[in-house]
Amino acid sequence: MSVSMPQGTGVENLGHVDLLSREELRRLAAASGPCVSIFLPTARFGPETLSGPSRLRGLLSEATTRLAERGVDARQAEALLAPARSLVGDEPFWQGLSDGLALFCAPGVSARFRVPVAFTEEVAVGEAFRVRPLLPVSAADGLFHVLALAQNSVRVLAATRLTVGELPVPGLPGSMAEAIPQEEMQRYGQSHSVGGNGTKFHGQGNEADYDKVALDRYFRAVDGPLVARLGNTNGDVPLVLACVGYYAPLYRHVSRYPAIWPKAVEGNPEELTAARLHDAAWALVEEHFAERGREWLERYHHQMGTGRTANGAADVLAAARDGRVDTLLLDAEAADGSELDEALAAAVRHDGRVVCLPATDLGTEPAALLRW
Repeated sequence: MSVSMPQGTGVENLGHVDLLSREELRRLAAASGPCVSIFLPTARFGPETLSGPSRLRGLLSEATTRLAERGVDARQAEALLAPARSLVGDEPFWQGLSDGLALFCAPGVSARFRVPVAFTEEVAVGEAFRVRPLLPVSAADGLFHVLALAQNSVRVLAATRLTVGELPVPGLPGSMAEAIPQEEMQRYGQSHSVGGNGTKFHGQGNEADYDKVALDRYFRAVDGPLVARLGNTNGDVPLVLACVGYYAPLYRHVSRYPAIWPKAVEGNPEELTAARLHDAAWALVEEHFAERGREWLERYHHQMGTGRTANGAADVLAAARDGRVDTLLLDAEAADGSELDEALAAAVRHDGRVVCLPATDLGTEPAALLRW
C-alpha cells in the first residue's frame, strides 16, 4: 500500500541536520561536570546568517560567567569553551545551517548539532548536559527518515512529527549516472537519455532486464552509505521511500536497512519540497508512533502500585542513579530543571530507554518504568 505524491513543487533550502543517535546520546550522558549546553536559533540563508557569530559570542560570555560562579577559573573555562568559541570566526560554518544550533562542552567532550528546531537562546551549566531540546530529532520522539529516490537525484531527510531537515550522507551518489560510471553502463547495453526520466538501457536482450540490473547497481550504491550513516537503529527508526512505484520493491530487495516502511510515498520526488515529502511520509507513520506512545502509557499505568514505577524528577533521578530505570517517559518541552537533566543522563548511562510523550498524555512531571 502507498500514498500518492502530493502536488506542488519548489526548491527548499533546508540546511543540514545532525542526528542525536543513541551513540551520541550515550557519549553526552557519560560526560562529567561542569557541562555547558548552549542553544541558539540560526538562519538557513540570507543576511540573518550574519547574526549567528555575535549571538554565540554573547552566549559564550554568559557561559564564562556561569562557570566562574561555580568556581571554575578563567583558564579552565577558556579551555572548556574553546571548541565552541572556534566557531565564532568560522564564516563557512554559518552558511547552510538549519533552524537551530546546540553546542555541548565538558572536560574531554564537545559536540555540536545543527537541527530543524528553532531554539530560544539558552545557556545551561550543570553536572549533566541539557539534551532534552534535542530529543525532537532523536528516536525518542518519533524520528523517521525519508529517502527521496529518483534517477537524477537522491535526498535523505531526517524528520519527526514537527520537524524535517536534510541529512548529509557521506559517499551517497547524487544520481544513477554518478553511481554507475559511463563505461560500466555499456555492460548493460547502449544508453541514451530520455528526457527527465533519466537513463534507459538498451542492447541485446530484454530492455526491462537491463533496466532492472542497472537499478540494482544504483540502489546498492545508495544503500551502502545510507546504512553506514544511519547506524544501528535496531529497527526503531522507520525509513519511508519516496519514489516511483516500481522502485520501492526493488530497493527493499537490495537494502540492508532493518526498518524500511512497508508503505511508500509514490511519485517522482524530484524538486518537491521537503515539507511536502514530510507531510506525505508522516501520514504513513503517524499511527505507528501514536500506538507506540499508547503502549508505553498502558505499561506505566499497569505497573503503578507495584513498586516498579517512579514519578517526579527527584524520584526518577534517585532510581536512575541506582540503574533501576528501564524506560524514562518525559515531555521534551517540560520545564527546565537540573534534576531532570541528570536523571536523563543517568538513565542513558545505565542503558535506559528514553521515550517522549505529549504533556497531555503524561503530565508535566517525568515518569519511569523500573527494572526492579
